[in-house]
Amino acid sequence: MSAVPQNSLHPPVFEIPDPPPEFGQDGGKFYRHYDALAQEIDDDMTSGLKEQLDGMLIFAGLFAGVNTAFLALTIPLLSADPADDTNALLAQNKAILMQLVAGRNDTVPTDSTLPSAAFSPSRDIFTINALFSLSLAFAIISSFLAVLGRQWLVYYRKRGGGGPDRQRWEQLKRFLGAERWKLEPILDDVLPSLLQIEQAWSAIAGLRMDSGFDQFHNCIL
Repeated sequence: MSAVPQNSLHPPVFEIPDPPPEFGQDGGKFYRHYDALAQEIDDDMTSGLKEQLDGMLIFAGLFAGVNTAFLALTIPLLSADPADDTNALLAQNKAILMQLVAGRNDTVPTDSTLPSAAFSPSRDIFTINALFSLSLAFAIISSFLAVLGRQWLVYYRKRGGGGPDRQRWEQLKRFLGAERWKLEPILDDVLPSLLQIEQAWSAIAGLRMDSGFDQFHNCIL
C-alpha cells in the first residue's frame, strides 16, 4: 500500500479517537495525572502571555499618545502658515491706504505672489514627520495584534461541552494548533520586537528634533 503524501498547507483533520478499553480501569488515576499536567502547562503558557500582552497594550497606548502629540506639533510645519499670507496682504493694503492718505497718484508696487506659493517644507521636517508616523503605525499594529492575542487566549481556555473525554481532545487539538502556528513565539517574541522598533523610530525622530531645536522652536512659535 502506497503512503498518501501529506500537504503541509492542508493538514489532516484532527479526529477524536476512541480511547482504548484499558483506560479508566485504574480508577481514573491516569486521567487525573493527565488533567493536572495539562492544566499546569496551559496555566504556565496563558498566564505568562496574558501578563505580557496586558503590558504591551498599556505601553503601546502610551507611546501612541506621545507620537500623536508630537505629530500634532510637526504636521502643521509641512504646510505654509496662513498667517504669512494674511500679513503679506495686510502690508499691501497698508501701502495702498498710505498712498491714498498722502494724495499720491503713482502706482504702488505690489507682489502678487503670496508666501504660501513659494513654501516648501525642509527635509528635516519631512523626515521627522515620517519617523513619527512610522512609530505611530507600529504602535497601532502592536496594540491590534495584542488584542487579537488576548482574544485567542480567551478562546484557548474556553471549555466546551461533550463530557471530559471530548474536552481533553478539544484542548489537545488547540494546543497542537498553537504549536503548529507558532503562536507562543509570535506573541512572546515578535510582538515585543514591533514595540521596540516603534521606540527606535520615535527615539530617532526625537534626536532629529533635538539637533534642530532652534528651527523647530521658531516654527512652532
